[in-house]
Amino acid sequence: MNDGDSAILIANYIRKAEDALTQAEALFGIDQYFGVVNRGYYAMFYAASAILLTKGMGSSKHSGVLSLLDREFVNKGEVPLQWSRMLRNAFNLRSWGDYDTQCDVSEAQARRILDDGRDFLAWAKHWLVEAHFSGS
Repeated sequence: MNDGDSAILIANYIRKAEDALTQAEALFGIDQYFGVVNRGYYAMFYAASAILLTKGMGSSKHSGVLSLLDREFVNKGEVPLQWSRMLRNAFNLRSWGDYDTQCDVSEAQARRILDDGRDFLAWAKHWLVEAHFSGS
């Protein structure tokens, strides 16, 4: 994959992240907290996927994105641990909400994931600019 292809794919992931965050915000407005968590997590997942592409990496599995982000960026000091923790927290709550029939996502949990999604996406966009990749 050449740099031009990477830039296009990174921009596409950031656009998907922005769309997912917009969807999370809309769902919060109608008290659909499971959906907020799902879309908030996906905003972070797509943004993390864009970051992985800066090194030509990616994964179709959620666990793969989490692992690659840690191994190739966090452990090497290129990404602060707080962003990995935020992504993992959202992943865990999304998984719980999507797959556990006993799950009840609260307004506070949904608000936290929505706020985290906003912060994560803003940070990822800034990181991409600093790394000389355009994501939007």
